[in-house]
Amino acid sequence: MPELRQNIITGEWVVIAPERAKRPTDYITADTVKVQSKMDCNFCEGKVAYNTRIKKYDSKHIYITTNKYPAFVEIDNACSIKSYKTEDDFYRARPSTGGNDVVVIKDHGLELPKFPKAVWVELLEAFKKRYSYFEKEKCVAYTMPIYNHGREAGASIEHPHAQIFASNIIPNIISREVHHTEKYFEHNGTCAFCDLINHEKKFARRILYENKYFIAFTFYAARFPFEVWILPKHHEGRFEEITNEKIGFLADALIDVFKKLDKTLNDPPLNFFIHNLPNMISETEYYHWHIEIAPRITGYGGFEMGSGTIIDVFSPELAAKFLNKKYVKK
Repeated sequence: MPELRQNIITGEWVVIAPERAKRPTDYITADTVKVQSKMDCNFCEGKVAYNTRIKKYDSKHIYITTNKYPAFVEIDNACSIKSYKTEDDFYRARPSTGGNDVVVIKDHGLELPKFPKAVWVELLEAFKKRYSYFEKEKCVAYTMPIYNHGREAGASIEHPHAQIFASNIIPNIISREVHHTEKYFEHNGTCAFCDLINHEKKFARRILYENKYFIAFTFYAARFPFEVWILPKHHEGRFEEITNEKIGFLADALIDVFKKLDKTLNDPPLNFFIHNLPNMISETEYYHWHIEIAPRITGYGGFEMGSGTIIDVFSPELAAKFLNKKYVKK
């Protein structure tokens, strides 16, 4: 029978309906042909994006440039931006300010599942530096690094790159996470994320990887088949406060998880993103930064779009078993 599961972090419900699922092997992504050449790529060294990079952030494998078509525009005095009424004072709007970076891996042919540790470390360090920049210099409300891998996941340019969105609003999902975990703390006196980690370690059926500082598991109330979360094992509210030592351990966790997804599902399209404490909230006892990895191997239908309630047709327990078993065999 399908099962309703509640997300302990947001309070939202999802439907886990494995009876509707295909066989695990049916989720393996078909091979795709890469057609974009270095000659046509604006992200390669010497081309437009590289020549307009922010040079002080250069590293061996990474450079940062601003998005040519930003969702959030970087301006001075962003803290003074106010909302305004439109259409006879019926609707409310405000300028979309903040910033929108593109974090580019220099090697055109290097794909996400094959990133070596040095690339992961530099990418995470770039995220950390820009978190601090946007908070201290641009007074933004929230910063979120994301990575779109594959066209089905929204990657319009094949050259490997991440983006950083710094906005003058707190995103809706983050607001729900903060609100629900604060209520959880009020009712239980503990952090929902810390309790989540302790439960997953005890339950042990969804864990994919664990080291000294980080743990990765398929998520109990998954919105996507094979959804994976990576969390620091110790309570930490802000990604940008991560130490250099922990960045290396986080890189190890990311390498392991993406290798498993690659080997078992044949390099599926996916998104990953970092959820962090909003800038205007000081360190709390109830929030825990984390990375969410969302393979994009199924689509949403009318019920999901109309209700906002997701039906996941593949159980997280079977997903973890499949990922771990198939990876070991290879």
